[in-house]
This record gives sequence, structure tokens and C-alpha cells, in this order.
Amino acid sequence: MSAPDPIQLRVREEFRLRTADLLGAAAGIVAASPRGIELPIPLLTSIDDRRDVATLRAVHAGEAIEIGAAQRAALEPLVASWAAPKHYGPRITERSDGSPSSFRLAVTESGINTGGAPPVMLSRGTAQGATKGNQVGLVWIGAPVGTHAGLLVLLGSYDDPRAFGRDLSGWPLPLSRDLGVRIYENTAA
Repeated sequence: MSAPDPIQLRVREEFRLRTADLLGAAAGIVAASPRGIELPIPLLTSIDDRRDVATLRAVHAGEAIEIGAAQRAALEPLVASWAAPKHYGPRITERSDGSPSSFRLAVTESGINTGGAPPVMLSRGTAQGATKGNQVGLVWIGAPVGTHAGLLVLLGSYDDPRAFGRDLSGWPLPLSRDLGVRIYENTAA
């Protein structure tokens, strides 16, 4: 399923909550915020510290890059600190017809990206050919704008998000902090 026009930019915003979002207040604010063309990505929570969260949005031509003032004002009482938004150019953008039920995001500012490589387009059957237990519904890979270092990888699958936190075997988690990789996931409260 392709969007009417290609994604121009991905915007990642990281912020630290005053307390972990155990009751889902911050997640609810993010979920209720107006969206553009792309499917909404829920609030993503760090696997290292549940107070660290991130949002990720895809921006098409003509859509606003900044989050809305209403969303920021609603989140403000819950937020201890905001990081500056980071922008990523799309490298891979693929999705299946259905909306994924769970998401995992890996972000790093290390590693060198060689410029000039065109975005990769996968065939429509790529996501459909995965095994049932690992079926991927969304793949976004982005390189940061304005620097050659870093990478953003978002995977959307049809797994139960409540299973995250119990079975973390799908990601190299013990190495994440040492290697400078931050990993986020959406979780059910």
C-alpha cells in the first residue's frame, strides 16, 4: 500500500517524563493528537528507563514538521525535559496493508552513512512472505538530516505489545547502552 506522495521527512522527538507512564496518560495524549497521511505511531518507551519516551512521525509535503502546540501543552505537566527534535531522510519505507499492533524503534547517533545511496524500495510481497510469528507490517529506516552519522530503524509487527517487557530476546538489548543504541517499544498499560 503506497501513500499518495512519498515521505519527505521523519521527525523523532525524545523526552523524559517526570514518572513512568504506567497509567497511559502521555500515551493517550500522543494517540489523540491529530495526524497526517501516515498511520499514527504510538508513544514509544525506552527499554532502559521507562521515563524516557519518544514519538516518531512521517511528514509528507505540505504537512507541519513541528508537533502541535496543543499536544505539547497537554504533555508539558508530565514532561521533565525535552530533547531537540531530530529529522531523518527516508532510506527504506515499506508497509503492508494492515496497521501493525506493536512497534520497536532503534536509534543511534554513531556509525557513518555514506551519502548518495538512493532510498531502497522493497517488493510488495516482502512483508507478506514473512513467517506468521514474525510478520512485519512496517519498516522505516532513516538517516539523520545534516550529518552522516546515525540511523533510525522502526519495525511494526502484529505481535501483542503486552508481550514486550517479558520476552526481549528479539533485540540485542544487553549491548544497547554500551553501543549507544537506544531502543524503544510501545507497551500496553
